[in-house]
Amino acid sequence: MLLLLRKMRNMLFGRELELRVRLYNILACIGLATGLYSGVYRLVIGAGLRHIWLHFALVIFSALMLWYATKSKNYQRCYVITIVVVFFIIFPIVFVNLGSYTGGIPMFFVFAVLFTVFMLVGKKMFVFVALELLLYVSLFLYAYFFPENVSRISNEFIIVLDNIVVFLVVSIGLSAAMAAHIHLFDKQNKELEAARKQTEEYAKMKSELFAEMSHEMRTPLTVMSAYAQFAVEQIRISGANEQTLADLSTISEEAQRLAEMADGTLKMLLSFSEKTQTNKSEVTPVDVGDLATRLIRLLKPVAQRRGSSLSLFVENGIPKIQGDAGELTQLLWNITQNALAHARSNIEMAVLASGATITVTLKDDGGGIDPKLLPHVFERGVSDGAEKSGIGLSVCREIALKHGGDISIQNEMGAGTCVSVILRGRC
Repeated sequence: MLLLLRKMRNMLFGRELELRVRLYNILACIGLATGLYSGVYRLVIGAGLRHIWLHFALVIFSALMLWYATKSKNYQRCYVITIVVVFFIIFPIVFVNLGSYTGGIPMFFVFAVLFTVFMLVGKKMFVFVALELLLYVSLFLYAYFFPENVSRISNEFIIVLDNIVVFLVVSIGLSAAMAAHIHLFDKQNKELEAARKQTEEYAKMKSELFAEMSHEMRTPLTVMSAYAQFAVEQIRISGANEQTLADLSTISEEAQRLAEMADGTLKMLLSFSEKTQTNKSEVTPVDVGDLATRLIRLLKPVAQRRGSSLSLFVENGIPKIQGDAGELTQLLWNITQNALAHARSNIEMAVLASGATITVTLKDDGGGIDPKLLPHVFERGVSDGAEKSGIGLSVCREIALKHGGDISIQNEMGAGTCVSVILRGRC
């Protein structure tokens, strides 16, 4: 029995139903209950057959319309039929035959007008409401000027009882309608607020994405430009040689890396728009010492041409860690580029291990970082002027944290900085 009642409730008042559909079903159920109660009540007190028939006709009509609406799903037609039959025909008949304005029927007129507003839309709603108002006002005037043509309730107790019953029915019906409407309104507001926050989040993600894309793509472009210049100078001075070929090979590798980066950016954009997890990092065993060796080999000629030395010490037996090789390369690249931008003559990188923990240190002999700026260097948008975008170090921290570690900077004004990166490979 409980299962059947739950099924009926979901079918008539389920959350997935449109508000107007639920309101219509409420109206039909109220019609059933009211007609049944009034019919039985008048049967018990021995009222005339005509009065009893009117109420049971309302019960039959409400049941048929509820069945037809749930089967056909043509609710707009059901709304119009209900308004015409109940509000324009049954209510006026009940008004004339069951007490006119001495009973509680006039409260049903208010009920009818409000439910018409709820159920219909546009011009149709205005037309039907106008006709209802005209009809009900005419009924009041008709009952007043032609009292002999309408029935009145002479028993004061019956008047009170009739008004109480109608008051309760109308109050419950309108309260249910308003509660459903307010609930839907609140739900839509929450959905709109969630959509607004999501839009803002996507806008922020897009801005950060393009800022990072600009920053990360500038790196291989800088290398390509520098090595292309080296190759031109070498060809001009002595023609093509092994160094020229090596420089051109470096340009080719960096162009390939730039293409892969652009492809990764496209995938990232697609993952953002589709809100999927397709942009997960590829976790593999990574040799940080080997990454550092290749990076220093690539940047050493750049440093030499700038009048700086770039050296590397890799401790023996550096274990591999589980991580993203591309992200770790970017981390090492960013801190080395920063050092190249600030160093006077000397940059030293060291890769050390303590158990499963790897520490990468990078020292330069530049002018150091302003102490006021130092606490904020890992925040997005904070820059000392050399790193224009202000996102390089923030990206480094994100990558370090992702790999179970962190990054810190020790600074001495006028004597340079030392960047320490700790990695534990928990990507």
